[in-house]
Amino acid sequence: MPFDKPQRTTRRRSSAGPVPPRRPIVSQHERGHLNRQGPRPTFLALKDHGKVYVADMPHLSDGQLTHISKEAEEVLASLERRIAELEHDQNMALPERDTLIKACTKRDVTHRFLRAIHDEQEHRRNNPAVRDAANESLPRTFLEIARHRLPGATFDSLLQEALAACEGQQQQELAEEEHTTPAPVKVVPLQSSVSSLPVVVSPDPEPGEAV
Repeated sequence: MPFDKPQRTTRRRSSAGPVPPRRPIVSQHERGHLNRQGPRPTFLALKDHGKVYVADMPHLSDGQLTHISKEAEEVLASLERRIAELEHDQNMALPERDTLIKACTKRDVTHRFLRAIHDEQEHRRNNPAVRDAANESLPRTFLEIARHRLPGATFDSLLQEALAACEGQQQQELAEEEHTTPAPVKVVPLQSSVSSLPVVVSPDPEPGEAV
């Protein structure tokens, strides 16, 4: 029988190149443990705005923050009612306990979310740079607010574009002024080189005299 014979050992040729590394096999438990390492970004899933992250709040407008805050308060009120119902249930089953744990976790996340919104609104109201700019002029105030709202690369790009537009407009205005304004005419006085001759006035001839 062929199975009774010792199996042949196959050797790998040296010209086949290096042996590729074998990736370690990660179980589902270890994969879940690895995903839990490190802080996860705080966000809240809202009906009108979808996922809203705390890190994106400085880039939102005041109206957006107000609307998001109202939605977050509605979510918090709904969670509080659901948690109260589950806690009063004496015969709580295992699925309901899991629901209670998830609801409590989401309530804590919503509290942190609302606190982040409140801190961002307070920072905007008490920002000394914006207050100083508001005392100076509207363009300076708008520029200062845009500096805090927009990411660094976006703000720099828009600022360079605005400066280029202003420079181009100034050059166009100067070109139009040079085209419409006539050049000054230089008047050179003419001096005659011929000396003036004396004028002799003779009397009128008498009648009968030959001219």
